[in-house]
Amino acid sequence: MKELRILWALALALMLSACTDVFLQQPYRVLLDPAQLGYEVDEQGRIIVVGNNAYVQVAPGAPGGYLDRYDNVAVDDSGNEVFAGSSSGSCFVGVEVPPGREEVDGQVKYVPKQSEPFRFSLDGKVASEHLQQGAPLNWRYRVTWFVTTSNGNEVSWSQEYQVKYPLK
Repeated sequence: MKELRILWALALALMLSACTDVFLQQPYRVLLDPAQLGYEVDEQGRIIVVGNNAYVQVAPGAPGGYLDRYDNVAVDDSGNEVFAGSSSGSCFVGVEVPPGREEVDGQVKYVPKQSEPFRFSLDGKVASEHLQQGAPLNWRYRVTWFVTTSNGNEVSWSQEYQVKYPLK
């Protein structure tokens, strides 16, 4: 009986260690290219927001699903919301998130994956206010992302991206 308990405890420890990457770290991140959000100003003084390609980076073992939407706010160098009390927006995304695993020759391997790219950019209202404030160095865009996994759970997390002028 004692051997059975030891075997059961060992099996449980192995199962939990296989899930560690998913449960002890955030299973998803959204990476940007370029890595900051920003804008430029043309010769006529018009603000041109630089477009970013964004990708959902998936941790090994994380379930697939869909990146449904995001909410965002701009924060200044003191960490205060630039437009206090109002979100800069909540937008639908609808990007498929691949599972962090693949099957090869009947064997399941846990591997990092990346979604197809989607467009994500700084809000023009934030760019305008940033420029009017003298383009401070430590403004950030705080984004809360929402994924609905293939098993129906909603996962949300927040990330911050630097607001930069000029962004070239």
